[in-house]
Amino acid sequence: MLPRQINIVVDERFKRSKMYLILRQEQVEIDKLKWIESEKEGRDIGRIRAVFLWTRYYREKWLKGFNE
Repeated sequence: MLPRQINIVVDERFKRSKMYLILRQEQVEIDKLKWIESEKEGRDIGRIRAVFLWTRYYREKWLKGFNE
């Protein structure tokens, strides 16, 4: 059984917040990693694996650089 989709209305103030900007940029970085790793393997690695790899190997250093 598939989980239900949750619809969230995002306030414009949130879209201008630092938290939103960080989350949005992080999604861009995960997409880049997904593309690079998929190219290396010759197949789509999937979103879940890309998020795992990003979190495991790159996120902490990226956040430190983002906050400087």
